[in-house]
Amino acid sequence: MTRTGWMTACAASLLVAALTVPAGAQRGAAAGAARCQVANPTRALGQELAQARAAFRDGRALTIVALGSSSTLGVGASSPDASYPAVLQGELARLLPGHDIKVINQGVAGNSALQMFHRMDEDVVEEQPSLVIWQTGVTEAINDIGIDKFKRILRKGIAKLREAGIDVVLMDHQPLPQAERYPMYQDYLAALREVAAETETPVFRRFDVMTELLGDGRLRQDEVFAADSQHMVDGGYYCIGMALARSIAEKLSPRAAEMLR
Repeated sequence: MTRTGWMTACAASLLVAALTVPAGAQRGAAAGAARCQVANPTRALGQELAQARAAFRDGRALTIVALGSSSTLGVGASSPDASYPAVLQGELARLLPGHDIKVINQGVAGNSALQMFHRMDEDVVEEQPSLVIWQTGVTEAINDIGIDKFKRILRKGIAKLREAGIDVVLMDHQPLPQAERYPMYQDYLAALREVAAETETPVFRRFDVMTELLGDGRLRQDEVFAADSQHMVDGGYYCIGMALARSIAEKLSPRAAEMLR
């Protein structure tokens, strides 16, 4: 079995464990994937991914760097292959067959936006990706570093990556079960989206995706979050990876976009 095939099979088997479906293991993966589906307007990226689409169109390898903190690294997942970047790679390979796709996980637990900015040259630019998914903002909201400071860091990071010829997608916050402990949480979420709008940067609205999945009862809280309520488990990572893969594939391939409608 190829590495891509192995990763896809692994993600499917992990889903069965994470999203237990009584009807049987043989239908578990398909049923779980259906439970992860969200409306296109919720997960739509908006702006185009010019560099990634050019690489895809020209038949070049599509390298994606997932830059972030614990929810990119996969803290709380049963294995590295259950992290969202691993699920993302497997699903992109399925949606875009025949293309060389690599997703590099550059998540570091507890990292702030500023720490990520300082390691962009080594952890992102040196990998020569076409696209970076920059997940950030939760650490800033929990520690309340200052809205204006957070916005400045985001602007500088986006500019640095674009100067290197890399597409940027921001991934916003997850809806923490006890977010009321952090009174500025929604303010930092709004700040990220404001910078995205100002800089015309696509946003993967993780907050809205997870809120929809939890709000209509398709996923239970314990299928998404660990007991500490700040980290996801396999079910949450799987659904984020699946939704993001669909959002990216739609931007790169008209055929994939048609298939996912």
